[in-house]
Amino acid sequence: MSLDKSVMYDMMKSFFEQNVPYAKHTGIELLEVAEGHGQARLPDRPETLNHMGSQHAGALFTLGEAASGAASVAIFADKVTSIKAAIADAMIQYKKAARGTILAKGRMRRPATEVLQEFNDKGDVAYTVDVTLENEKGDTVAEMEVGWRVKSIV
Repeated sequence: MSLDKSVMYDMMKSFFEQNVPYAKHTGIELLEVAEGHGQARLPDRPETLNHMGSQHAGALFTLGEAASGAASVAIFADKVTSIKAAIADAMIQYKKAARGTILAKGRMRRPATEVLQEFNDKGDVAYTVDVTLENEKGDTVAEMEVGWRVKSIV
């Protein structure tokens, strides 16, 4: 019996929020877990601020990482017990001081169907997720590229 996709997505969101200690510490919340795109939010908390009163670079990086996972994990929802997914590389460009609550939006560069097909054919796939981090005014505070690698473990 297969689970409805929305149930699987809710399960993945809950797993992230309960089992990724550093993300939990920062208060990052996954807002959207979807095929090819995802969103996460970093609240404005004293624990995530730097010495200048803006969001710490490490917290912003973690937020971008979370949004990239939210954008890509959904296409592998029915394979979650038979894959190993890990970030292979990442690059972030900080554009301006990130103050207040920050929203990260991730989008896969390649169509999700193409990535999944390559995985199904080869048992291994690499792909990139582009992430934009914005403040509450909609200003871009950082841009990130996250390279993922997913391999079959069965």
